[in-house]
Amino acid sequence: MSLTLRVRTPEGLAFDGPVDAIRAEDADGWFGILPGRRDVVAVLPPGLLLFEDAEGDGFVALSGGLLELTRDRCRVVVREARVAREAEAAADALDTLIEARRARIEHRRGVMEDLEREALRRLARALEEAQR
Repeated sequence: MSLTLRVRTPEGLAFDGPVDAIRAEDADGWFGILPGRRDVVAVLPPGLLLFEDAEGDGFVALSGGLLELTRDRCRVVVREARVAREAEAAADALDTLIEARRARIEHRRGVMEDLEREALRRLARALEEAQR
C-alpha cells in the first residue's frame, strides 16, 4: 500500500507519483503521513516537505501552502515548489524561495508606502481647497 503525492503550483505539477511516506511541517511542528493515516488538512509554512519513494529520499522546497490528505491521496498546493533528491540542493532551493518571498514582501511594502503618501497628498490638497 502506498500514498499518492501531488504537488501543484500555478505553473503546473511539480511532483506527482507514489510515495511510501511523507513528512511535513505546520504551525504545531513536524508530522508524518503513512498509508492508512486519517484524513488531514494542514497549512504549510515556507519550508521543506520530505518524502520517501522507490528512488529514495526526496525533498520539496516550498513557499508555503496547503496540504490535504484524503484516502491516501496527498495534495499540496503552493505558490512555488522545487523538487530535489539531495538535501543540499533542497536547502539551496529553499534559500532561493525564501529570498524571492522577501523581495515580494519588500515590493508590496514599497507599493503600500507609495499609496499612503499619495492618499495623504490628496487629502491635504482636498482640505486646502475646502478651506478656501
